[in-house]
Amino acid sequence: MKTADGFNGLFEMDAYQHVKEGAKYPAVMLTTGMTDPRVDPWQAAKMAARLQKATTSGKPVLLRVEYQGGHGIGSTRTQRDEEYGDIFAFALWQAGTKGFQPE
Repeated sequence: MKTADGFNGLFEMDAYQHVKEGAKYPAVMLTTGMTDPRVDPWQAAKMAARLQKATTSGKPVLLRVEYQGGHGIGSTRTQRDEEYGDIFAFALWQAGTKGFQPE
């Protein structure tokens, strides 16, 4: 990031910088792994906190943390299955699918 173009390019792709206070964001579930070699877990946590503070939609912003895995690399089949199960359950909950709604 030694040039204005470099800075502008990085800024444009940084989702965190584009969160708008008071916007009505949809439901969001971010995922992270504590042993992820590519993306530090604090980055997803920081984004989740930013969205939780900014949104006015009343929809949930959740952070799913895999404490024994990373970003798919090195995850066991069970860990991947559980993550996908949580993602699909979240999507079905938000879509209003019967059987996935709180009682």
